[in-house]
Amino acid sequence: DQLRGDNMELYKKIKFVQEYQASEGGRSSGRADLTTAAMRKYGQNYEDSINPFIEFGKRERERGYKDMRVYDRITLTGSKFLLSNKYTRAFLFVYTIALHLLVFSVLWQMSLHSHAAIAAMPTHELCSRHRLLENALRVFKHADADGNGQLDTSEFEAALEEEATDT
Repeated sequence: DQLRGDNMELYKKIKFVQEYQASEGGRSSGRADLTTAAMRKYGQNYEDSINPFIEFGKRERERGYKDMRVYDRITLTGSKFLLSNKYTRAFLFVYTIALHLLVFSVLWQMSLHSHAAIAAMPTHELCSRHRLLENALRVFKHADADGNGQLDTSEFEAALEEEATDT
């Protein structure tokens, strides 16, 4: 940072000498000409440092950063770190794809096992209207115990009695 500041001061002096020589009608020396890459680089840095809009933008960014909550700052810093390098972006992409494939494969395996368990159940247990009504009545009674007692389960009870007389 100190070296950059020294280079900026040197650029200011060179620019002053060139402008002074140009105003006096003299010629600038070839060594102090602004055509070299280093002089162009520091020339741009110098122009940026005296530009009030750039300074204002920097101050606003700093103010916004200071106004953030701690977890927002951590998120911003982490995302800048992860997205700033092409290798970290590639790692993040591969990691996300691998994680999704893992979740999908686990869900697929679980669906296969649950399908096999349902297929192994006897048909009369799966299709029993009586069993369905018993389960629905149990759910409604449980909801009634948690609520204010205004659920009407008489239709389920009547259907269960009718089912019992049919068998």
